[in-house]
Amino acid sequence: KKNLISKHFASDMTRAVAEIMKNGGGPESFPILPGSHLDLFSPELEFVKNTLAVLELDPDTTTEVQVMKKSLFAQIGIQEYSPVTKWTNPCAKFILADVCCTECQESRDVDLCVLPLLTEDDEVISWICEECNAPYSLESIESRLVEMIGKKCVRYQLQDLRCKTTGLVAKRTLSRQSTDANELNSDISRGEVTSQLWILHNLAKHYALEWLLETTEELLELS
Repeated sequence: KKNLISKHFASDMTRAVAEIMKNGGGPESFPILPGSHLDLFSPELEFVKNTLAVLELDPDTTTEVQVMKKSLFAQIGIQEYSPVTKWTNPCAKFILADVCCTECQESRDVDLCVLPLLTEDDEVISWICEECNAPYSLESIESRLVEMIGKKCVRYQLQDLRCKTTGLVAKRTLSRQSTDANELNSDISRGEVTSQLWILHNLAKHYALEWLLETTEELLELS
């Protein structure tokens, strides 16, 4: 394995990266999918990061992978320990609990960001029940998602603020600081709500869920 990586795979990766760099491309090279949540800008960087993330799973080839890692990042002009070289899953998760199949009545948790299989004509279809392969009801899923958005927004607006140091709930209304003059934090951050709204917005566009799309667009305009 070590010789395979150091002598063969490393040279193959170098040629592949050079080819990607030759073809060029930027943020427009990355498709917008339901789980997209990162600001990706470099095809060659993402290719290197994702390949190395797989190779680093094998502890027996750590040294060889580290040498190749240093070489590849130098090739694309990025420092090895730069924050952008850290691998992050490019697909977010949004799990909808207890999705019931109307055919077999089987209930499962479904990660809506995982794309279902396409038909033979490459048509996008609904999420499919793993038990009987029947498509789930898009109308039912959309209705639940819109309801979840409403509840999430209400929880965000009505939540308590807590002292950053002690974790105690603030007692003074409209105060920017706790009684100890410390910063106040919320349990649900604005970024968390906005991130979920963008994921649901991408889902709505991908599956043409007009109600969900309209709801998310209105809320994102306010955020």
